[in-house]
Amino acid sequence: MSILAIAYSQEDLSAAQRISAAVEADIELEHYPVGRANDGELLTDILRKNRLPLILLISDSLLTNPNAMQGLIGVMERTDQILPLVIDAHRLEPSTGEVISVETRLFDRTDVMHYLSHWQDRYIELRRGGDDYTDAVSQHAFKAYLRKIRETSVGVEEVLEQLLDLDPLPDRELREADYDPIYQLAGLPAPEPAQQHQEESTASAAEQSEGGASGAGVTMRDKVADHSGNDRPGSEPADAIIRRAWRMSDAGNTEEALEELTEGREDRPEHAELHYQYALMLALAADRIDAARTEITELLTREPNHAEALFLAGELHLAAGDYLLARQRWQRLADLQPGYPELNQRLGYLLTDHFPADHREAATYLSRATKDSSVRGETYYRYGKLLAGPLDRPKKAFKALQMAVEIDPEHAPAHYLLAVLEFDRGRLNHARQNFLLAVNLEPAYGTPANRRAFSAGHHAPPVEKKPPVASDALSALKQNIAELEAMLSDREAPHAEVKVRRGAGKTVFLSGATSGIGLATARRLAEEGYRLILAARRKERLDAVARELRNAAGIDVHTLELDVTDRERVGEELANLPEAWRAIDILINNAGKAKGFDPIHRGDLDHWDEMIDVNLRGLLYVTRAISPGMVARKGGTIINVASTAGKEVYPNGNVYCATKHAVDALTHSMRLDLVEHGIRVGQICPAHVEETEFALVRFDGDRERAKIYQDFQPLRSRDVAETIHFMISQPPHVNILDVVLQGTQQASSTVVDRSGRARFAPEEE
Repeated sequence: MSILAIAYSQEDLSAAQRISAAVEADIELEHYPVGRANDGELLTDILRKNRLPLILLISDSLLTNPNAMQGLIGVMERTDQILPLVIDAHRLEPSTGEVISVETRLFDRTDVMHYLSHWQDRYIELRRGGDDYTDAVSQHAFKAYLRKIRETSVGVEEVLEQLLDLDPLPDRELREADYDPIYQLAGLPAPEPAQQHQEESTASAAEQSEGGASGAGVTMRDKVADHSGNDRPGSEPADAIIRRAWRMSDAGNTEEALEELTEGREDRPEHAELHYQYALMLALAADRIDAARTEITELLTREPNHAEALFLAGELHLAAGDYLLARQRWQRLADLQPGYPELNQRLGYLLTDHFPADHREAATYLSRATKDSSVRGETYYRYGKLLAGPLDRPKKAFKALQMAVEIDPEHAPAHYLLAVLEFDRGRLNHARQNFLLAVNLEPAYGTPANRRAFSAGHHAPPVEKKPPVASDALSALKQNIAELEAMLSDREAPHAEVKVRRGAGKTVFLSGATSGIGLATARRLAEEGYRLILAARRKERLDAVARELRNAAGIDVHTLELDVTDRERVGEELANLPEAWRAIDILINNAGKAKGFDPIHRGDLDHWDEMIDVNLRGLLYVTRAISPGMVARKGGTIINVASTAGKEVYPNGNVYCATKHAVDALTHSMRLDLVEHGIRVGQICPAHVEETEFALVRFDGDRERAKIYQDFQPLRSRDVAETIHFMISQPPHVNILDVVLQGTQQASSTVVDRSGRARFAPEEE
């Protein structure tokens, strides 16, 4: 049998499968798909070792895919024989959930200019949007992507011209010619027309759902696919073995059924469906999840695009608590078949339950899931909850929740969230009606605080601007019901002593508040009731953290989208704080950065400037703006987050160590300057800390180089946060000037016991 290679953009998988099925009687096709991930492999690299004649599927998807177009000229130069086929692209339209067709044209200079303009416009548009990426990690990723688009746009004209010179064949002409050009490429005579038409009929069935197979996801218990083509002459068809095994299992003889499938697998080790059905039966049997995971993993090693196996693998990993692997399997399936039954719902649920930070991606999957004919009320509820919460789209949330209760009138959480949204809109009678429905379905919603809020709302006229009491009530209504119950239980227990939290009434300014040590500190101080001013550059993260803390701890939060290196902006923002936020009791200078790890003679000057600006100037600007108020009030606390790099130096740490030594000197100097004003000053100097972006930023997003904590247990962000809390919680007469914090396995910047994490891993791991 002759062998050819076929390359295409991942979205065109179904077209590639159709062509493969049409010629499979005489020609085997090796598939080389290319995805669109920013860090994905380039098609030129995927095909680097290919020496076979190549079928190249040219679609709008491929011509707009940077991973396909960058370096494609190299593929054409290395490959002696290429058959370029122009096919239409098929894509899932997110707003409608329908698969749409996009005509592809590459037959003259006008078509070349169309795609040349596409790439030039794309590069210009990206350059204009660069200001949206303010943190170091996203900046690095953006710059890498921008560089890829620029390189593609520069070389794309030559690629398009060479493709045009190859005289691409329209897909329609290929079909009309009974796929003869592919046979010519393989050096074979064309098949008999009748034979070919029969094969094309088979192929067209595979193509009916181009862009996503409508029958995907049907398990063997519902439908046994025809895989007789993989059977050996004279042997029992695999489908017969599979049907017999399931009949045994349905009759209660699961062990015998598994033995039947095992014999089939041993006789036909290359038969993917036998392995899949064996894994499926293991998954449905008691106490066989681990064995099923092992089997499905082995199958996917050989057949990485097996749709049913990918779906089952996701379910098995989810059941085992391996949420990241479940996500990876299902997202790969989503790349292959976006419309796979229940896939979008599963991904949406998985992300909302276990990856809350990825709420936008979760909303995308849930939005697609709502287009399914069998959509559940729970799916609309989860979608509405995201829209009402982190996405801040209350009107759209309202519509989603209405659909939830229309599909499932007994969905108590949906009724309750509708009540909260109605309350927020001032539609108080409607709010009360939904609240009473929720309580009738689930009495747990009938807490005293909820009843007071909705009862008061029943008699209050709608207002444009809610008074403070209404705002407080709304905030309470939006609390997680479990937390609200616990809070009310403590508050209303008979004769219970009211506990005043340590930080009540005190205001903290925290820079670098959206990740790592800053985020952990914000969460720790929120538990103690501090009022928090959170400053950081990433507004979306700031808003998400603020919502989290308000809902979880019931505290007041004020956010500042602020780059501490911008001297004028720092002064303006802090001078213009609302009156209620101007008396800052505690300043935590946490914003900091490490960039690069080069010896002094090879150092990057931009990296040096960034570290000096953030670690030194930023700390000075913020302190200069806040400390006068503390002096005027004769009290306050300033904590500088320094580093053990400010206590000792290490190879290639040059400028970073210098900035942290400067912070050490500043802390001691500030202590001398402010002692007469009753202001406490201290610093905390942590060694290695995981759960931060430190290593990733230092190595410019290189995740492999940033994996420096895999063989020892460093400090965690929460360990540092707990120590900061300890420092600021001391009685007024106690000043903690300096704290050095190391993990047990780290004795200095260069002396680390890398014998493994297990011995000192926290109990929760």
